[in-house]
Amino acid sequence: MKSSTLAAGITSLCAGVAYASPIVEERQVNPCSQWTPATELSGDGSPRDRFLHKQLSQTITCDQENGCSVGRQESESFTIGFSITSGSDITEWISGGFSVSESWTTGNSYTCNGGAGDTVCIWQSVAHTAYKVRNGSYNSCTGFEPSGDEIEISSPNEDNRGGGFYCVVGTCRSQGDEYWDD
Repeated sequence: MKSSTLAAGITSLCAGVAYASPIVEERQVNPCSQWTPATELSGDGSPRDRFLHKQLSQTITCDQENGCSVGRQESESFTIGFSITSGSDITEWISGGFSVSESWTTGNSYTCNGGAGDTVCIWQSVAHTAYKVRNGSYNSCTGFEPSGDEIEISSPNEDNRGGGFYCVVGTCRSQGDEYWDD
């Protein structure tokens, strides 16, 4: 039988036997050799509650004879994102199967009242779930292969479940100040 070339990189016929040309073979990739960076939950994630407290309003000092209020005009809305263990980095944010989100926006439509001579401000407790993850590589044949140390992600709970607004009288800080309460 006569040998013929159909097109470069397609298939050749020689003595009645078909074979793939080197160009086609170069494009075929074994999926087991394809690794992509990934982040996965470490075990059950060892979840725990954390709270970020943030002052939303300016500090208002009531005069010595009258009470006062702090509200929307003196407040700012903040977006609170997830945080990770200091000095660490993750390949991608994951929820780990928990009811959390990448960020939460506080809003600013709240009012707190103070009495004569009081200092008053508005705070929000932003409820987070902290959980442990690991970076690694993933392929469709063998699954996830972890590498490096565990990393803790603290992500805001959906709808700020477990958190809320509160008034502080007397121990206000500066607008935007925050601290963690584990």
